[in-house]
Amino acid sequence: MKATLFAVTLATTLAAASLFAATARAEDVIVVPGEVDTYVAEQPFDDSVTYDGDIVVGDTLPDDVVIREVPEHDDYNYAIIKRQRIVVEPRTRKIIKIYQ
Repeated sequence: MKATLFAVTLATTLAAASLFAATARAEDVIVVPGEVDTYVAEQPFDDSVTYDGDIVVGDTLPDDVVIREVPEHDDYNYAIIKRQRIVVEPRTRKIIKIYQ
């Protein structure tokens, strides 16, 4: 009886944790439109800036890092840091996507 109760409790807890994790990840996922991907991927590395921190999706870029507009897409900007193209949310300066 105890083993059955434990198994049911464990299964319920794991299912709830899995649902919570999936929900948390879904909120963080931002799909970048294909036109933005194409535009950013084609930008040259000439204006790459030096940046001391790690480049991580979800982090916020400091104000001294120049971000540029993506034409016809006000919800997306980009920066080139350490020879990597990065899509940025312009209002928060949050890193949305890093191109490898």
